[in-house]
Amino acid sequence: MTSPRTLDVVIPVFNEGDSLQGFHARLACAIAGLPHSIRFLYVDDGSSDNSGEVLMQLAAADDRVHAINLSRNFGHQAALSAGLDACTADVVITLDGDGEHPPDLIAEMLRLFDSGYDIVHTQRVDRGRSGFFLKNLTSRGFYWTINRLGETRIAEGSADFRLMSREAVNALRQLPEYHRFYRGMVQWIGFSSVILP
Repeated sequence: MTSPRTLDVVIPVFNEGDSLQGFHARLACAIAGLPHSIRFLYVDDGSSDNSGEVLMQLAAADDRVHAINLSRNFGHQAALSAGLDACTADVVITLDGDGEHPPDLIAEMLRLFDSGYDIVHTQRVDRGRSGFFLKNLTSRGFYWTINRLGETRIAEGSADFRLMSREAVNALRQLPEYHRFYRGMVQWIGFSSVILP
């Protein structure tokens, strides 16, 4: 598979105004030097803070930044869907705008894409951090339940930080579901994939 010429990065945002400038600086630093034409598609999911104003400032300072403003808060998966609908690039990366997903992994995700994978998933690894016991317990219960009820297996700790080829994005956009859960839908479409912990 040849290296993509274009890359769209989809970032859902909800009330992240205080941290967006720093987040975008880290993201721009992580992709600096990549040989791609890049767009940052920020999707403001009806924020009630100054996220919209900060996105306007970012767009004025960086012409790669494009803001998609939803009329109200539709939820994280709907914001992802709006961003994916606006994508035109050869490869798409989705990550959250709250800084939880490390942009430093983007170069490795692209390397895995170049080696032949259509989808590169990431997986949360909490490596014994204190204060995460209850979160880990509820997360494990969620994935155990969803994997018991459904036919599509979802890796424990899966995140919405992923890379997808244009073909995989097109396949997702053809699915008719109104209520979307991309962690399951991306597994279900059946493209070649790898997990990056």
